[in-house]
Amino acid sequence: MEKKIILKKAFLILLISSFLNSCGQSDSSSESTIGDFPNYIDAKNLRIFARQGVSTNFLNNVGEAYIEMFNENSNIDETMRSHYLSTSKEKYVYQRVGVDGMASDSNFDSGKPPKPYGDNATDYIWEMKNGGADQIGEVIEHLLHTVTNVILYLAYPKWNYNNSSSPLNLAMRESIDKGIYDISSYDNLKNDQEYNKIITQEYAYWLILAEWDYYSTAGKKDSGITGNEEFNIGTPAEIEIQLPLGHKLYKDYVEKILSIPNKQKIASLFP
Repeated sequence: MEKKIILKKAFLILLISSFLNSCGQSDSSSESTIGDFPNYIDAKNLRIFARQGVSTNFLNNVGEAYIEMFNENSNIDETMRSHYLSTSKEKYVYQRVGVDGMASDSNFDSGKPPKPYGDNATDYIWEMKNGGADQIGEVIEHLLHTVTNVILYLAYPKWNYNNSSSPLNLAMRESIDKGIYDISSYDNLKNDQEYNKIITQEYAYWLILAEWDYYSTAGKKDSGITGNEEFNIGTPAEIEIQLPLGHKLYKDYVEKILSIPNKQKIASLFP
């Protein structure tokens, strides 16, 4: 797990730097004029662009995984969900999908989407050679990065990684102070302007994964603990008891907009 997390950080830093410097059912399309991203689908007002080499099946299944997060349940606040979805559409939020290994090429360029799409995206989802827990973790993690770091940030002023007094930052600080969220692997980014954006993004991802009880499903659970070395608790009961600010953040925003995706359905998409 430690090696995977370190490699993930390296790819994350590379993609953010490269990106900043370079710029119902899923409906799919392919256009020769779309440039760096020859294919795309739309899922719940999120445009999902694919690089050359990404299989149509995988691209469609990423869209299906996102749609699975929007099942109806009694906790949904329809006004908040509607605002979330309209923000995603009006702000031209998008997700990028590539083939695993392409970012290791020294000439890799994160690519530019066609107009009017611009800066409202974060990292890539990589299509791996094999499915299973690692592929599920790859998809869920980076979809949740887009959910939290882009759409919630744009839709709700209080979800603000730049404001040290925001509910997001206060909840993250709670987890750090209690020794639950270890941010030491990001120390080399402390002087980077993207530092707080990255550590809040990762915090929100781990928090949601725990609230969904998804650590094992996503291949993120370490032996002997419910979480892992970076975020060491991984169940909703532990979050509620040990991280009350984090639990409230989840209840006030995520739970009112998203549903926990069915584990069997997600597993069937990435076998």
